[in-house]
Amino acid sequence: MAGRIKKIFKLERELIIMIGKITSFIFTFTGISVLFTTTASAYIDPATTAMLTQIVAGVLITLGVVFGVFRRRVIMFFKNISINRTKRKIEKQNKKQHNPVLGKRQIDKSCTRT
Repeated sequence: MAGRIKKIFKLERELIIMIGKITSFIFTFTGISVLFTTTASAYIDPATTAMLTQIVAGVLITLGVVFGVFRRRVIMFFKNISINRTKRKIEKQNKKQHNPVLGKRQIDKSCTRT
């Protein structure tokens, strides 16, 4: 139990360090980009912004529908891969236990009565 708690605390410390590195990178990148910006004499029409918002929303909704429709197929694909791997492992173990001279499975002597 104590070992698990130590692992959890270690993972939390690593996560906090990683988050700190990410935030420092973000602040550094933002600061550098603010320092080297130039002003643009441009105007974005509100209709353009609305159109871009609709495009992004349409793409997100489409991705959600595609994910919802094909989710079961993807899950079954990975389950089949897992099942096939397990079958291959079992077949490999059976081949190791098979005695080609006798044509029978070898019997584990430690499990039989004397």
